[in-house]
Amino acid sequence: MLVRNWMSPDPVTVTPSTEVAEARRLMRYYGVRHLPVVGDDGFVVGMISDRDVRIDDAEVRRLAAMGRVGEATGEGQLVEAVMSSPVHTVGVDEPVEAAARQMLSRRVSALPVVDGERQMQGVITTTDCLLASLSPEPVGEG
Repeated sequence: MLVRNWMSPDPVTVTPSTEVAEARRLMRYYGVRHLPVVGDDGFVVGMISDRDVRIDDAEVRRLAAMGRVGEATGEGQLVEAVMSSPVHTVGVDEPVEAAARQMLSRRVSALPVVDGERQMQGVITTTDCLLASLSPEPVGEG
């Protein structure tokens, strides 16, 4: 089973200069927990997860009382400040098992999928790997 058959193709992406508040909005709108961060050259330079942009309600209340609520919501803060980098990737033609092993060893729950030129092709998550392991037949390979 290859990564290409289990990944989510054409994922929503952000750039390092995207505001954190916008990244959070995109995650909510598209119902995703991870966004690859792509540079101007099209190469993946980082990953941002819902944990990176989570808002702590108690912190929002505390900062709101001081008139600084924008700090907690990420207003004006850029993705490059909170993204995970360097980013670990997996090749589009690698086995799903390789992606799963890498996620386990690196303690991440998603990997950007890249082609031979290291251009982004998709994202594979631990859920995708679990679904692949439960599949009786390889999808798209039979």
